[in-house]
Order: sequence, then structure tokens, then C-alpha cells
Amino acid sequence: MYSKLQDIQLIPVLRKVPYTLCQELVKALKVGGIKAVEITMDSENAAELIQEAKRQNAGELLVGAGTVLTIEDCEKAMDAGAEFIVSPSLNLDVVRMCIEKNIPVIPGVFTPTEMQTAFSAGAEIIKLFPASSLGTKFIKDVKGPLSHIQIMTTGGINIDTAKSYLDAGAQIVGAGSDLVKKEWLQSENWEAITNEAIAWNKSLQSI
Repeated sequence: MYSKLQDIQLIPVLRKVPYTLCQELVKALKVGGIKAVEITMDSENAAELIQEAKRQNAGELLVGAGTVLTIEDCEKAMDAGAEFIVSPSLNLDVVRMCIEKNIPVIPGVFTPTEMQTAFSAGAEIIKLFPASSLGTKFIKDVKGPLSHIQIMTTGGINIDTAKSYLDAGAQIVGAGSDLVKKEWLQSENWEAITNEAIAWNKSLQSI
């Protein structure tokens, strides 16, 4: 069930994006080569945003739900058609529900114990959050004994540091305001957002 996320290295995190701008933002990111987006459940009309983004981009871009803290959030996200679920913390009930429904789940963890606990519950990918607090050395060290667990890193990562997390052993980088800059969103500068997405993708592929 995690095969949908295979080969996706960058997932923009769309948090509290105004309802009227969200679909244009998703379109600008897609033009920039983005293959998946995470719309957080603390956004206004989050379920509707997920539903509409999925409808407009079916088969071209994965639409997931982020900041899924409770079973209720999870149910709303699933009903809206979310194709993957991301949490900032480890809620085993959410993990089990997603596994039951055959939806990829990426729970937030911070320690090796939480990583293995999440994996044992069925989560093949975990979200190391906040990643910048732990740094790339933590990933290198923890991937020794826990090489069977795939890592998504989110929190405090920018275009200059993103690739170092992949080099350290992470599979996916999540990026929020460092990719989707507030001033560009407010001024509806879709070209700048597209160009930034292109730049991020290039930075991740550089040798």
C-alpha cells in the first residue's frame, strides 16, 4: 500500500492555506514537478480542500492529509479521499485504522523506541519531527539498527539542507513555509511558487 509513495522525495505541507487559493497553489506546485501534497487537517474546510484537490488532480498528484491527531480527524480525511495520512505524533489508534483501511500512514516520532513502535503497528514510513532538532547525524546513526524503517523528515528544513537529509538516509522530505513562501501565496505569485518547486526538486537530485 506504500507503493504510491515510492520515488516521491518531496512533499509540500499546505497548512492553513486560504480556501480560495488552495487549488491554484496545488496547480502551481504540480507544474513545478511536485507529485504529492499534504493538506493539514487544521486548515479551514480541510476535508473539502482534500476532496477538490483530489478531484482536480486524479492520477497526476497524490493528495494526503496532515496533522491527523485523532480518529475523528482520520475518518474525516479518509471520507474526503485522502490517499495518505500524516501525523506530527504517534497515535497507534490512527495507525491501526489506516492499516485496516489499506491507506499509507506516516506517524510522527522522535525516538528510536517510537520508530519501532510505529513500525510494529504497521507503519512502514515514519515522520521524524521536528527533524532539524535532531539533525542528519541522528538519521545516520539510527538507520544502522533500524534500517528496515523508512523515514520522512519534516520541520525546519530548507532548500539548502534538504538533500543532506536524503543523503543521511531519509526517503522523503516534507517542506512547509520554506517552499511555499507566505508572501508569494498572499500575492498569488504562482510562477514564483512553481519555480521554487523546480529549484527544490533540482537540489534534491544534485550530486
